Amino acid sequence: MGKAVQNSCFEIFDQADEPERCKCKGIVLNAYNNLRASGMSEREAIKTVIPVLRYHHPSPSMEAKNVVECWVFQQSMGSAH
Repeated sequence: MGKAVQNSCFEIFDQADEPERCKCKGIVLNAYNNLRASGMSEREAIKTVIPVLRYHHPSPSMEAKNVVECWVFQQSMGSAH
């Protein structure tokens, strides 16, 4: 059987919103926000913080770029309201 396709951001890292269990989401988004605030483009900031996520979760089965993009999107949707 092939690998299941992720349908939503919530399925990618179901414990990432629980800081006591996983601190990487806050760390990654903080780094991303600081890079953006210093003038870095969205694309470059995402590319730069991917190694931060991989440091905390070195699993080869995880697509770190998708996780980071998902978190950035969630964050931007939260600030749009």
